[in-house]
Amino acid sequence: MKSLVLVAGLSSFQVALAISYHNPILPGFHPDPSCVLVREWENTYFCATSSFNVAPGVPIFASKDLQNFKQIGNVINRESQLPGLSNTNGSTSGIWAPTIRYHEGTFWVATTLVYDNRSVDDASRWDNFILHSKNPYDSSSWSDPVHFSFEGYDTSPFWGDDGKTYMVGAHAWKVQEMINGWEMDYSTGEIIGDIQNLWSGTGGIAPEAPHLFHKDGWYYLMIAEGGTGLGHEVNVARSKAMWGPYVPDPANPVLTNANTTEYFQTVGHADLFTDPDGNWWAVALSTRSGPEYTYFPMGRETVLTTAEWETGEFPTFTPVRGVENGPLPKVNKAVQGAGYWVGSDDHLTFAPHTSLPLHYVFNRWPDASAYAISPEGHPSTLRLIPSLFNLTGPDQRTGTPQTFVGRRQEHIQFVYQVSVAFNSPTDGTEAGISVFLNQGQHFDLGIVTLSPASAAEAGYTGTTQGFGGVSQFVRLRAITTTTLSQLGIFALPTNESGATTLRVDAVNHTTYKFMYSTRGSEWTTVGYGNSSEVSGGFVGTVIGMFATGNGKNVTDPAYFSDLSYVGNNTVY
Repeated sequence: MKSLVLVAGLSSFQVALAISYHNPILPGFHPDPSCVLVREWENTYFCATSSFNVAPGVPIFASKDLQNFKQIGNVINRESQLPGLSNTNGSTSGIWAPTIRYHEGTFWVATTLVYDNRSVDDASRWDNFILHSKNPYDSSSWSDPVHFSFEGYDTSPFWGDDGKTYMVGAHAWKVQEMINGWEMDYSTGEIIGDIQNLWSGTGGIAPEAPHLFHKDGWYYLMIAEGGTGLGHEVNVARSKAMWGPYVPDPANPVLTNANTTEYFQTVGHADLFTDPDGNWWAVALSTRSGPEYTYFPMGRETVLTTAEWETGEFPTFTPVRGVENGPLPKVNKAVQGAGYWVGSDDHLTFAPHTSLPLHYVFNRWPDASAYAISPEGHPSTLRLIPSLFNLTGPDQRTGTPQTFVGRRQEHIQFVYQVSVAFNSPTDGTEAGISVFLNQGQHFDLGIVTLSPASAAEAGYTGTTQGFGGVSQFVRLRAITTTTLSQLGIFALPTNESGATTLRVDAVNHTTYKFMYSTRGSEWTTVGYGNSSEVSGGFVGTVIGMFATGNGKNVTDPAYFSDLSYVGNNTVY
């Protein structure tokens, strides 16, 4: 829905009419956003978000109208850039918040690979690095990381008027609640001189997400506080000198939905940028959870709001309400290059000589040999070779590589389905689809081979008539911390040799419905998943395909075909 409304009293806006638009602008698992306008690239906005354990990591988006965003690549796109991503432990580990900036013909991204299971005072917990590219439309152009030693995260580059390069970052807050700054050589990672203490914030926990701006003779430091939950907020301070002292804005917090009944909660971790007309905008993360903070499987998403920044004053922000108004540019989808328009449907046939779309992700770096499109004898299929570990792994935190590939859930309501041919004779082997939040929170609808004893253990109460002492079933199981979902297991016909179609419907913001069909038959409902059981933490749900030996080394292939994901863009 878009409509024109009159904007009154917004002196920084260069136009009198604004357009109504809906948040989020990057729906689904797209937290910790950073954006920049690059005038030299046809007035295009470029944005980056964090990605935690998924690979490839740090997706890059381009837009010319702040309404339509195309994912054009991934900064971390090859294992040689960041092999440590294979060794992370837990869903809060991985690649945390990036900052994207452009300076004199080069794009820069600074971010942190976090080993969140390590002690808070262990300096190796934080692997900070910066990368650069001359052409963000070409993922291969992103450099290898230049690492630097900083005991913290949320690093953000800054170019001084003196021609020097600087960095700000959030110190590990459980050790010291402080925003730091330092001079740094981006080409080597060398920190020059001392690391400076800039600002400890206003007293909220976890001062983080710093960005430094120089405007009208002032250095402005914008940060987040309160943690990334319901108390999240944005605060600003300023100083006449880069290293301070910084004086907080009396109006802090300048952007938050804490202590409100708003549907959009956890608003924080913001970045500021202008449009070609000089209007100010801010992106931030938010969850569509309401203050109940119960049903939000897509996790922390990216929202857009307007800002004002009068000469010599602190910036002000329009609160995030879901339906917003602002001086958006005219609709313009003339973004160059290949890519994926955020919020679009998927229809994949796995045709020969094609590859997986760039918005598809794995859980950490994959074993490439486990995936093949249109292998010999099986055209228009995606072949998956089962991994030893299932999606839970040995401990709900580790266990890669896992054979799993999927896309982010971007709609409250969607239908995802794919046909699966899997005929393993080994007890316990399984292939299917998953609504995956993390290794300890996921719903798996799988075609599974089970012996009579294994079937009984899985809850099947009927008789089995399989071959070789095993039968095949469609099973829905939940790896969650509660027992709110309704699970099920159904025997497949013994003469079923073709593909079985598996399907999940997100029928509303609380419920997933899992079904299957054989040979075009009517849909059979296997069970229901409660979305609260795949909500929480730093990440959001990925909908995808898996194959596993469930602890056994097997090589029996699963063939997936005719995949579709169709979302309802009218439900927010």
